[in-house]
Amino acid sequence: MAPNELLLIKAALLAVDEINEKGGLLGRRVKAHIPEWLSDAESFEKAASSLLRQIKPCALFGCWTSSSRKAVKRVVEQQNSLLWYPVQYEGLEQSPNVVYTGSCMNQQIAPAVEWALSTGKRRFALVGSDYVFPRTANKLVTSMLAMTDAHVVYEKYKPLDCKDFSSLITDLRESRPDIIINTVNGIGNIYFFEQMYRAGMQEQGITLSMSCTEDLYSKYSYSPKGHLACWGYFQSLDNPDNRSFLRKLASAGIFVSSDPIATAYSQVLLWASVVERIGSFDHVDVRNNLAGSGINCPLGRLEIRPNQHVLRNGLIGRCDEHGQFDVLWQSDGPIEPLPWLGIEQTDLPFKGLLLQVLNQLPQDITMRAQLETEVLARKAMATALEKTIRRLSESEEIAKIGGFERNLESGEGYWSDTLFHILGESPGKLRPSLREFTRHLLEEDRQDFVRAISKSVRSATELNCRCRIRRADGKIRHVQVRNVVLFDEHGCASHYHGTVMDITDQVLIEDALKANEERMRLLAQTDALTGLLNRRRFLELVTKEIERSDRYALPFTLIMFDVDKFKLVNDTYGHDVGDKVLKSISERAKEVAREVDIVGRLGGEEFAIALPQTGMDGAIAVAERLRATVEDHVITIQNHALHCTISLGVAAMTGCINNADGLLKAADLAVYRAKKEGRNRVERMIPDDFASACALTESNQ
Repeated sequence: MAPNELLLIKAALLAVDEINEKGGLLGRRVKAHIPEWLSDAESFEKAASSLLRQIKPCALFGCWTSSSRKAVKRVVEQQNSLLWYPVQYEGLEQSPNVVYTGSCMNQQIAPAVEWALSTGKRRFALVGSDYVFPRTANKLVTSMLAMTDAHVVYEKYKPLDCKDFSSLITDLRESRPDIIINTVNGIGNIYFFEQMYRAGMQEQGITLSMSCTEDLYSKYSYSPKGHLACWGYFQSLDNPDNRSFLRKLASAGIFVSSDPIATAYSQVLLWASVVERIGSFDHVDVRNNLAGSGINCPLGRLEIRPNQHVLRNGLIGRCDEHGQFDVLWQSDGPIEPLPWLGIEQTDLPFKGLLLQVLNQLPQDITMRAQLETEVLARKAMATALEKTIRRLSESEEIAKIGGFERNLESGEGYWSDTLFHILGESPGKLRPSLREFTRHLLEEDRQDFVRAISKSVRSATELNCRCRIRRADGKIRHVQVRNVVLFDEHGCASHYHGTVMDITDQVLIEDALKANEERMRLLAQTDALTGLLNRRRFLELVTKEIERSDRYALPFTLIMFDVDKFKLVNDTYGHDVGDKVLKSISERAKEVAREVDIVGRLGGEEFAIALPQTGMDGAIAVAERLRATVEDHVITIQNHALHCTISLGVAAMTGCINNADGLLKAADLAVYRAKKEGRNRVERMIPDDFASACALTESNQ
């Protein structure tokens, strides 16, 4: 996501320049600090923490993904600072330390679906990237369609780095949708649209996109004319503020705008207007005066509501042959932001409980479709008391929250029907009691639970714990138990009551999210094709190992190698075979490397192995073993045997060569000499290599 994030930075800097050109704020120039960052949540969290600790800025602006926003949110909440976030997101979040200037789902997804229904669309296909926003958005779409005669004919998610959509497109052709709701994110849209075009689906495959911006459409090798998108802003908007903004973008070398870019620019000006109005840069003063603040900007009118989200227009546009949008529909006015899908606006007796249920769900998971259906039916729920009670009962069942109560004096207890259902029992079949409930607990959880609830009753403290139950049908479910003790007029504990919530889906999603986070962490550090460390991570680890070797006077060597005549392999057999060759050689490299060695792909057909505590002779032996292993290995291509060779160069940390760049330079020169001497050989660093590497080291220092 780094290219997208960089565009947001440039847009924000344009706003800072504009403020300073007008004399600054409160007689002072505004200075922007841009930390070094990588496009991952951990990097964003560290950068935010460092800025707030060292620079102490008035506010933070930025983030693209939900994971980076959540990471920075933790920091600004701890430091009581303020983050301005400019990108659409899945909602179900609200913080006094965050201003959400992007669209909520009710400002983008809901209007898009309502428009599609109003134009006669009844067969919906839902395609998206496999992460939180598309899954959550499509749960909302599904629940909205459930209240109509329309339905979902196909739903599929692909990895963020997916380039092959062929099977998905085949399925789309067979499912014959009226419209495709597209939440594919980033450059995956380029592959998706181009493959649809090549499949001849430009007529059938009219999409309504939620995450595809003008800058992506401009990169297509064909005209995406006719496809639709829903945003709160299009570059084609004709208003004075937008025309001025586009001229400033062009002067900065940015010729295509988008909703996130315009929002990143506008939110800085919105912050400045609040500072100017209240006469203070202090983030607490700013936060206390946010509600009602607004400006006219490229998006139109941008106004902050009490929930620190903004009023935003809704627009649906049709793409022309130039990648720009003609507006087909726009909202009657700015749409109120409802991050909790409107529950926060109701006066239901159990509104607090419903908000608590939503708040407990991890912010990066999809909501249950049944609960979304209930949320979207909120207006009907308030029409009559009887209907409200019935709907609340349905909500309890949908959310899988069962209630219980026990009289400590008489021992009498009560369970709601939903609690019976959670346990897999028929209502009334069992006598509601603590003993019956604990009988359903897994044996390994039973003792801890009994101890916890006894302590809760004895000390009159709230219980909040997770445990596992075995239902009557033998299925194991995860539940969360909450318990509160009530007192009589004499101050003695008389009752306790609480809830049992089936959180099995949540636990599974949490586990999946953890696995996905680990996968994304590995993707950020490894080469997607070979699974080896990528160049950035390889250099990071090599640098640390060099520092350790230098500190303890230990030897350190590096082997660099690349595939001989690799271009000929690609040209003769194609890139698929070339990829197979690279994977095969990476496997050979891992075979000869020790556990402590560092193996990475530097790019193209170039690889490297760093060998801690290994001298030149030992490294030469490893290099020769790798060369022979690769030479002897047969790669079978369409029943033909393909033999490949590699040329290797070995360099050692010595003298002034005390960093990764110097070692790579020396090893690279040795590789060049190995190729010049006939390929399929190992060459070691010579004095000339040493001098060149030293020169590079000195220039870097």
